Amino acid sequence: MTTEVQRLGVTVSVAALVIVLLVVFRVLYSAAVTSPAEDRLQAGLLAVEDSHQAMLSMDSALRGYLATGDRFFSDEATKTSPELAAADTQMVNLLEEPALRQSVLQLLLAQQRWRTEWADRARQLPPPGGVEAFLLQGKAIFDNYQGRKDDTRAATLVAIEDNQRMSAVMQWSVGVLLVLVGLGTLVVALRGRRRLERHVVAPVDGLLASVRGISEGRLHPPEPVAGSAELVALRDGLADMTVALRHQREETMAQAERLQAQTDRLRTILIMTREIAGSLNTRYVVDSTVQAAVAVTEGRVLLWLLDEDGSGLELAYDSERGAIPPLERQCSLGVGVVGRSARYGQISRGDPDTDDEAAVAVPLVVGARVIGVLECFDGTDGEVDGQALSAVEMLATLAGSAIEASRLHAATERLSQFDPLTQLANRRRLGADLDNAVANAKRHGQPMSVIMLDLDHFKELNDRYGHQQGDVVLQEVASTLRASMRDGETAYRYGGEEFAILITQGDTEDAAALAERLRERVETDFKRGGRQLVTASFGIATLPDHAGDGEGLVSEADRALYSAKNSGRNRVHRSGQLVG
Repeated sequence: MTTEVQRLGVTVSVAALVIVLLVVFRVLYSAAVTSPAEDRLQAGLLAVEDSHQAMLSMDSALRGYLATGDRFFSDEATKTSPELAAADTQMVNLLEEPALRQSVLQLLLAQQRWRTEWADRARQLPPPGGVEAFLLQGKAIFDNYQGRKDDTRAATLVAIEDNQRMSAVMQWSVGVLLVLVGLGTLVVALRGRRRLERHVVAPVDGLLASVRGISEGRLHPPEPVAGSAELVALRDGLADMTVALRHQREETMAQAERLQAQTDRLRTILIMTREIAGSLNTRYVVDSTVQAAVAVTEGRVLLWLLDEDGSGLELAYDSERGAIPPLERQCSLGVGVVGRSARYGQISRGDPDTDDEAAVAVPLVVGARVIGVLECFDGTDGEVDGQALSAVEMLATLAGSAIEASRLHAATERLSQFDPLTQLANRRRLGADLDNAVANAKRHGQPMSVIMLDLDHFKELNDRYGHQQGDVVLQEVASTLRASMRDGETAYRYGGEEFAILITQGDTEDAAALAERLRERVETDFKRGGRQLVTASFGIATLPDHAGDGEGLVSEADRALYSAKNSGRNRVHRSGQLVG
């Protein structure tokens, strides 16, 4: 009997262990792998289609707008933006699938490229390069996005099919094994039920209760059993399995947290990219870049920008202090962690043994040129490395282009309003400032004046000494004017050798005093060895005495200027009266 009990006990124990393992495996596999993956893939596939539909709607509307100029189509394109953003947010969940991550990232980047390089510019009429060329450009970019979308959809469908196939095979395999083991166990149990009831049933019931608890997620070791050595061993095996499953669950949760953290970093970068894509404000782009880097690294971040001559870097933004005044802190190329990163265009780490700060520097590269460096200090999670560093590299790539675009825009804007030779504001800027000054003077009932001045005999100077020397004289005159200006006084190069001065608060007497002071200064500064290189003639007009608007002021001052030149030059005339 003892031998039979032992034999039956061994058989039942082995069968029970196999059943328990199969059941636990089937339940855990379905709950932890197949079902979540199926839901995520299906939702991601739907998001890809929704995003594509929104892109098609926006593309059609913008093409209608380019063809007709009707704002209705532009408004329709704008209405699709929330739908596109919602679909993209759902699509980002596909990044949790390693097999789809690269495809989804390429799709999102292709979509962002289409919006930045074409959709945002399509609202400008006429578009850059003409409508036909712009439409062809948009089609090429959209076709690239279409290809990425098709690739992502195909890859997602393959992943869904693989997941379903794997689930079906696993379910069938486990089912067949359960049936076979169950039938064998039933035959053995029926034969020895009565004799084994006292020695096996009670302990097995306790073990089955533990198994049910494991299948329901209660990973507690089973209670000790009083029975054969095999049942005791089975209980110990369940206990070990429970501990292993508990460790596996903890590791799975930790992995899920890491994946979620990386997803959050990528989502932060995507949001930042959308925010700065349409901005040409350098300070806003720099601030957004630093804040995104702080969110990714959870530590202090500094942003350095290459100075104008390319010989070093200036600190532009500190996440703890905000925007940094120009020239407050500088760094030479090749010196320190930031200088090495800028010189070689590579990620550089600080070495505390050589007095470097414990930081990592990531270059901002546009084309083959480094325009700045992101310096990231260690955060709460320790050293910036791994996925966080990869996210910072992606952020640096996107931010570099945005910063360069905003700086080029600022430089272009300055060139459109300042004279490149004298660095004074130009005639276009004078028109805008003059309109504002006239409106302000009328609003407060205060006088304002315009001074027009022209260099005497400047053509003879050019003919005698050459145009290069003439340019030098113009620059020196501009420096003289700039150094003589006070609050409320601004000098402009009006054209050729003619300059203008805007006095926002001053009557005719104030303007005359300034003009006479400048006339004497020019006469003194440009006397060389008893020979007078140039002198200057001045004309003055005041609001409201001589004119009622900006155009009239310039006209009256110009008329007074030519009166001064016709009266012998090197003198000051006000509108209608000689001064000095």
